[in-house]
Amino acid sequence: MWVRRVAVIGALVTALLAIGAGPAAAHTVGGVGATNFRTTLDRYDGVSGVELRVVENGSKLEARNTTDTDVVVRGYQNEPYAKIGPDGVFVNENSPAYYVNADRYGVTTVPASADPRTPPSWRKLSNENSFRWHDHRTHWMQTSLPPLVSQAPDEFHEISHWTITLDYAGKALTGTGTLAWVPGPAPWGWFVAVAVLLVVPALLLRWALPVVVGAVVVSDAAHSIGVALLEQSNQVVSLLPQVAVWAIGGFAVWLLIRRHDGGPWAAAIVGVCVAVASGVPDLPVFWRSSAPTVLPLVVDRLAVAVSLGAGLGLVGALALHLFRGRSTQPEALDSDDEVVEPEPLVVGSRTRISRRQAVGLAVAGGAGAVAGAGLQAAANPDPPAAIPEVNTVPLGSVGSQTVPFHGARQAGIATPNQRQAHARVAAFDLAPGVDAAALRGLLQRWTTAAEALTAGRPASERTDTMTADSGPASLTITVGFGPSIFGKAGLPATARPAALAPLPAFPGETLDPARSNGDLGVVVAADDAVVVFSALRTLEQLAAGVARPRWQFAGFTRGRGVTTNEGATVRNLMGQLDGTKNPKPTESTFGKQVFAADGWMTNGSYLVVRRIRMLLDDWEKQPVAAQEQVIGRKKDSGAPLSGGVETTAANFGKRGSDGQPLIPENAHMRLATAAFNSGASMLRRGYSFADPLPGGGMEAGLIFLAWQADPRAGFIPVQRNLIAGHDRLSQFTRHETSALFAMPGGTAKGEHIGQRLLKELGL
Repeated sequence: MWVRRVAVIGALVTALLAIGAGPAAAHTVGGVGATNFRTTLDRYDGVSGVELRVVENGSKLEARNTTDTDVVVRGYQNEPYAKIGPDGVFVNENSPAYYVNADRYGVTTVPASADPRTPPSWRKLSNENSFRWHDHRTHWMQTSLPPLVSQAPDEFHEISHWTITLDYAGKALTGTGTLAWVPGPAPWGWFVAVAVLLVVPALLLRWALPVVVGAVVVSDAAHSIGVALLEQSNQVVSLLPQVAVWAIGGFAVWLLIRRHDGGPWAAAIVGVCVAVASGVPDLPVFWRSSAPTVLPLVVDRLAVAVSLGAGLGLVGALALHLFRGRSTQPEALDSDDEVVEPEPLVVGSRTRISRRQAVGLAVAGGAGAVAGAGLQAAANPDPPAAIPEVNTVPLGSVGSQTVPFHGARQAGIATPNQRQAHARVAAFDLAPGVDAAALRGLLQRWTTAAEALTAGRPASERTDTMTADSGPASLTITVGFGPSIFGKAGLPATARPAALAPLPAFPGETLDPARSNGDLGVVVAADDAVVVFSALRTLEQLAAGVARPRWQFAGFTRGRGVTTNEGATVRNLMGQLDGTKNPKPTESTFGKQVFAADGWMTNGSYLVVRRIRMLLDDWEKQPVAAQEQVIGRKKDSGAPLSGGVETTAANFGKRGSDGQPLIPENAHMRLATAAFNSGASMLRRGYSFADPLPGGGMEAGLIFLAWQADPRAGFIPVQRNLIAGHDRLSQFTRHETSALFAMPGGTAKGEHIGQRLLKELGL
């Protein structure tokens, strides 16, 4: 009949409209649907007329400026990224953020021309006074869950804390927020509701089917409009496919009220379109804690349940109608070939489905499926690439270990080497013209990043995926100040502690000035080399514009799980046990030997860094007995040559049958021991290095890290004694780089590294 044909044609037209509608806002926003990740803006120190808010279910941020002065959004390297003002919205084409923010997952390639250090190159986007952008500091960017969430997905987790800075009229407007994992509800109640709604249309077939169709249309309209209201784009255009379906729904209601035979057919087509386009894609709202809609979550979930359950139920109602039969009159044509108006629909005795009815049902179902597929394609114009199957396993004992960041003392000083097999030591120099405010901002950013990374959370400022599937692996980040920073950034030269005076020159050194000293010093250590590299890379990026890298050394030691004696003293590349006589945290003198107790350096420690090359070719030519004479200890056990085991106190007065001391007078251990240095002691925490040389070969040795309360009573007198005593080991080593840093005490929550120094100086 003509009515049925009109209904089928209408469905096909809807499909065509949906397929050609372009980027629609049907049921997802920027690729972000229902999710358990939640982004909140916790604090914004703004001014009147300049707004900052989280939009589109955490997928984007929006800055709005209704004043007469431009506001500039800073990018990931503190560079100007976007500008919003009376002349409209502009983006800086020299900002890496401009390219990284082009898509939600940050996979766009950044061209080499995008240099954050160059002056901005502004390109106008619009005449609007607001700007929305994907800021990767505020949302989770990986296809896999964070390690902490993977281990306990049913628990609440704070993933990261993020900071956004806007520049306005010479002021820095700061917004801080939280990215969290919020587990969703159990979905079973909603699935029961869908099951119930599936049979409702069939139960109401005779008297109230128009009400069901109306409810399906209203639910889909509420759900779709609730999503569309999140977007900036033209909402009328984005809703055209749904509007076409709703129009057919209105037509179906009219047919059903008139009791036309085409009513159930039109209703079924509407039901299929709505169920496929609105119900199935948005099923995750049943078990996720947030959804991209302005509606209350309960209302949105109810709308999805009605769209899916009642929508598919309309198809069942049509099938029931055909099975139950209907009272018809043969089609007859009058003299003018006009179709005779059908009799009112009557549900009566069961009859067989005719071939024409079966064909009509197949055509209508196919048209509905095409329309639904078209709507779904319009809702997701750029479907994500297939995600490979991932076999997720729990983190091992090494990867899951954490070292608390906050505390009276910085972590990474007394942390045993055996818990951190990899380390990188780096120095930074402040950029010219940096003031105290910029230095404070850098220390704040480093503190925020270190707090997150050491807890196994991503630093919100980073966009890489290096450690997306890794645990914290006992990561520590220790930061301090070099002698040269005093006299810069508002720090008076006279404020430098006496203990931080530059190390004196020692005879026989061949130091490389380019790889020595520095304004800021950082030690990053963990049980995984990638975790260490990524953490230091994060600090480098956060320092852009304020401090530039001066030098960096990478070191390693024995990892956990490779020996049966986890607590054993580690060996250096000469094969000797290194660190036997280190101060122990359990000793009463440990704190006084390692940690300072004066002013802003209270609970801090002074770090001496020496890159010592070992002349291994010469060393390995020596017999083991000769090597033991150089060190003063047995090579295999570490026991002193005077007898005993590794921990036995050395008897320096004991002589052999030839009358000579068993431990030679110029043996390294004799000259370095506290007894021959007026009690001078330090906590040695070295790492080996092995760096390849151009053309083959390598240089290898020790990154010597010595922590002490005062280098004037630690490293300096010991090093002088080694030189004066003609240390035998010196003929097999070369001191090539040197640095000294004051590593202040730890931070409490809410504080930043170096805060006490700046406060003490009134900065």
